[in-house]
Amino acid sequence: MKQETDLNEERFILERLKWLIFIRWFTVLFIVAATLTAINIFKVALLSLHIYLVALFIAAYNAGFKLYIQYLPEGNHPAGIKRLAVVQSMLDIISLTILIHFTGGVENPFIFYFIFHTILTGMLLPGKGSYIQAGIISSMVAGLFISEYLGVMQHHPIKGFLDIGIYKNPTYIAAITFVFTSTIFIATFFTVSVAEKLKRREKELAENRKELQGANLKLLEKDRLKDEYVTMVSHDLKTPLASIQSLIEVLMGGFAGRVDEKIKEILQRIQRKIEFLHHYTKDLLDLSRIRSARQLNIEELDIKEIIDTAVEIVLPKKEEKDLELSIEIDDKLPHIKADKELMIYVFMNLIANAFKYTASGGRVWIKVLQTGGLMTAEVKDTGIGIPPGDIPHIFEEFYRASNVVKTTKGTGLGLSLVRHIIERHGGTISIESEQGKGSAFRFTLPIRMED
Repeated sequence: MKQETDLNEERFILERLKWLIFIRWFTVLFIVAATLTAINIFKVALLSLHIYLVALFIAAYNAGFKLYIQYLPEGNHPAGIKRLAVVQSMLDIISLTILIHFTGGVENPFIFYFIFHTILTGMLLPGKGSYIQAGIISSMVAGLFISEYLGVMQHHPIKGFLDIGIYKNPTYIAAITFVFTSTIFIATFFTVSVAEKLKRREKELAENRKELQGANLKLLEKDRLKDEYVTMVSHDLKTPLASIQSLIEVLMGGFAGRVDEKIKEILQRIQRKIEFLHHYTKDLLDLSRIRSARQLNIEELDIKEIIDTAVEIVLPKKEEKDLELSIEIDDKLPHIKADKELMIYVFMNLIANAFKYTASGGRVWIKVLQTGGLMTAEVKDTGIGIPPGDIPHIFEEFYRASNVVKTTKGTGLGLSLVRHIIERHGGTISIESEQGKGSAFRFTLPIRMED
């Protein structure tokens, strides 16, 4: 836990250090541009060579820090990263103080730009470190003002901008030092307060995320156990149901003796119920098996062979009605990479539904084409369609449309499994339907899915 916290803190500081490095490049450009503008446009006399050397110094250590961070291996050493932040901050303070000295000292209106540096680095350093930094900045700038006033350091006026010589005015120096120092500390106070609140909030969010991850893992485990239980129960039900179905067929076929018509009618009703239960347990087995599969069996597939296999499986449903089936597959469609068994299930389910809900004399289209790196497949029919209110829920488990729930048998699991399979392959599925006119299920899959 502590190692993860340290690693997160390290990443947090590194990201902000990279941001500061990026801003520092703009600072260098600003210094050079401002100097050229002051000299050439406003005709202000400046020690341009000294200013350019300071800008070069900033650029040099900024490049060094960029290279150091770029090739720094990730590890649990936030203390070292914090020291790096302190070193950068100190170099910035020294550079800016030297720059102020060569550009008028106390007469330079840009001294308050130190506030930006205080705010930016205050988000990196801990509260105590930020106040220490504010004290260092205030001391260095006040020391510069006093040194120039006492003549310890040479004053470099900004000729052409301010020729009054206020650096020798003790009242002005005291006032500007007080205003500058108080501004720096007030800015530090607000920055530290906001930064600490943000850090506390980030810590709370990290703890909440860990709790949610733990809860999610428990839910996944419970879901896995549920799938295993459903698989076990469904498997245990499937065998006796098949046996019961076989025995009923023996009785109805007269192999155990003549069966009275009334008893035969009852047996037929039992057989229909058994067939539904058998179909239901099969769907439950498919649901548990497909959802609990930890990986897909990815291989190269000819989509035409997949569709032909699916059509062959569900063909008896078509032969029960007079339906027209049309299959269009793009000749240029390459082999796709997917799970063969699951792809057969997808087409089989969509085609079977189209046959099931389309009346005799209707039509079913299967169309597959390539759009970029995707395969787009569509199964369309002229069937009964889906009511608008049911469309948003049609892919939910155990959900059946209101216009079929009382007229046809079904479990409401097929389409939810189809969507699950498509999404596991990195694709999407959608539906367009108009009640009484038909439905179109359209899905896309990446052609070159990774193993």
